[in-house]
Amino acid sequence: MSEENDNVAPMNNDKDNLVSEEQEETAGNKTGSHDGYRNEIVEKMLEEVLEKQRNFEQIHENMLKEVLEDQKNIKKANTEIVEKLCSLESELQLIRDDLKPKSVKAGVPKETDDEDETDSESENESVTIPTSGKCFVLKHVFKNVSNLKEDEYRLSEAQEHYGIEWRMYVRRTKEHLQFYLNCLKSMDTANWTIETQRKHVLVSNRVENEVMESIRIFDKESRSWGYPEFIKWDVLEKDFLVDDKLTAEIHVKIKKTTGIYKDNLRNFDKTMEEFSDVVLVVNEEKFYVLKLYLAAHSPYFKALFLGNYNDSKKSQIKLTGIDADDFQKYIEVLYGESAIDEFTVEGLLLVADMYDTPLVIRKCEKFLLKESKKTLKKKLQMSMKYHLEALNKQCRKEIKSVADIKSVLPGDIRDLDPSITTEFLEIALSIQ
Repeated sequence: MSEENDNVAPMNNDKDNLVSEEQEETAGNKTGSHDGYRNEIVEKMLEEVLEKQRNFEQIHENMLKEVLEDQKNIKKANTEIVEKLCSLESELQLIRDDLKPKSVKAGVPKETDDEDETDSESENESVTIPTSGKCFVLKHVFKNVSNLKEDEYRLSEAQEHYGIEWRMYVRRTKEHLQFYLNCLKSMDTANWTIETQRKHVLVSNRVENEVMESIRIFDKESRSWGYPEFIKWDVLEKDFLVDDKLTAEIHVKIKKTTGIYKDNLRNFDKTMEEFSDVVLVVNEEKFYVLKLYLAAHSPYFKALFLGNYNDSKKSQIKLTGIDADDFQKYIEVLYGESAIDEFTVEGLLLVADMYDTPLVIRKCEKFLLKESKKTLKKKLQMSMKYHLEALNKQCRKEIKSVADIKSVLPGDIRDLDPSITTEFLEIALSIQ
């Protein structure tokens, strides 16, 4: 029995050992499964992190592409401006001397019915007085012209000249192109008129330009004048379109205005006859003034009234190339009146520049510097035309980007004053 017990005991021990090993194996399996579960969670979290990282990298890549594309567009725009300015540099250099400010010499205008007559001669000197008057040119390139449908029209941008905004527009009819000039003076209750001499031009590089001229009066009832059958449509498409673009111009001379300016601040009519010693006639309107007072402010009038000319002793002298309303405001400013505003300032500068009157020019420039709401483009144009150095300097300080350069470029870049071309070029290059 003891032997059996002894034999049984080892078997029991083996069984216990076997059970113990199985338990250990089961425990080991449980531990392994926990580790695998944890590893699975970690791997899953790692995949999520990697996925987020990939998404972030994709977003970053897309943003980078957008930034690079924007930079390319900006660089392209800058390059276009630079190339445009560079291409004109040599051409502008040739005419630079002709466009430099020139001193205006005093002379005596001939008595003539032709307002464009500017030459005067005497025994002492022969000079030309710039009496071209209130003139301007609208220029525009109409695009996609062949796509115009019947009765559809296209407008140019509005431009201000002598206190009034103007624009041109074209319209297609069944067989013709209509071509009009539009005056944007407000339709208020006041009566006003603007008498104009106009020349409508379509520009071609294959045939002669198509030109039509006329004299018309704009008023609040008739604010557009032009030609309902300016050119046949088939001729237009054949001879005047370049890359489906039509280049158009309207040359305008304002011959006479009424009702545009505010009421006169001082009278120079016949009621002032006893206080005057000369009568100046502008567009049939008479101004009674003192010779010495005007001569003290203007070399032109000094030569006219006190020089050795045939007209110097006359009691009545005709002035040409200016508007009566502008001359009225010019004399008002000389006599200390506050006649300068958004409507009058350009006409005043024209007269003051023509008659070399520093007092009026300084007052106009002060108004443009401190009070005027005119656009930067318009102020820059006036500063260059009338040699207003302080205004020109102020305008240039405001030009700091390619967008600013584009905003002040004239319709025809060849009209750009060469004195500012280099500065525009430097700005564009610095931005680029």
